[in-house]
Amino acid sequence: MLFHLFIFVFLLWPTESSSDIYTAMVGQTILLPCSYVITPTHKNVPICWGRGLCPMTQCNEQLLRTDGWKVTYQKEKRYQLKGVLAQGNVSLTIENVGEADSGSYCCRIQFAGPFNDQKTSLELLVKPAKTTTYKPQLHETSRNTQSNNITGYDSILEDGFSCITEIPVITSPANELQKFEDTIYIGIYIGVSIFLVLVLALALATLILKRHSYTKKKLQESSVISMSNQFPKTEERMRAEENIYNIEEDIYEN
Repeated sequence: MLFHLFIFVFLLWPTESSSDIYTAMVGQTILLPCSYVITPTHKNVPICWGRGLCPMTQCNEQLLRTDGWKVTYQKEKRYQLKGVLAQGNVSLTIENVGEADSGSYCCRIQFAGPFNDQKTSLELLVKPAKTTTYKPQLHETSRNTQSNNITGYDSILEDGFSCITEIPVITSPANELQKFEDTIYIGIYIGVSIFLVLVLALALATLILKRHSYTKKKLQESSVISMSNQFPKTEERMRAEENIYNIEEDIYEN
């Protein structure tokens, strides 16, 4: 009974081929190989690619999956199958790899039937990109050469080598002249801008004053006209009152 149980567990335990280690530099494109032999019974077999060791079924952290004919799932565009699926080439291409891509990968070819899958584990090691450092060159000189003091430079003569320790910033008269001309142009531009603003403000103030005086003149003219219109009414009223008095006097006299 224990023997049969052992055989059953052994059959269920995920079997994998030996892991191969592949290395790449940050930013490069890496190819993780995986393939199977095309036979009349094994043709256009579904596969999946994932991270980590191959589990009992499917793939952990799936990166890519096919139905045997075409890609049905793709986590990122940089995960691609550039081989011919009809020829059993299901190698995974990873573009622009980073240090986070380091680790184990699983290629699972899902043949029909129980416990019949072909599983391949691969290890990817991504190294940092190489950086180049600049080393100053030392120039051989004579031991008996006396050190010369040059403005802006410090030269050290020791053990037959000289090395420039400081490089000055040289300002030529042409650069000084260019800076002076730039300053003049900036001053002229600012002066012209201020002048135009003042002219515009003066013109606007003149326009406002003219409109104000015109409005005031119109108001005065309208007030004069209204007063002149009132004078005739007053005279007519006075004449009417005088006529009434004259009529009353005539009545009393009679």
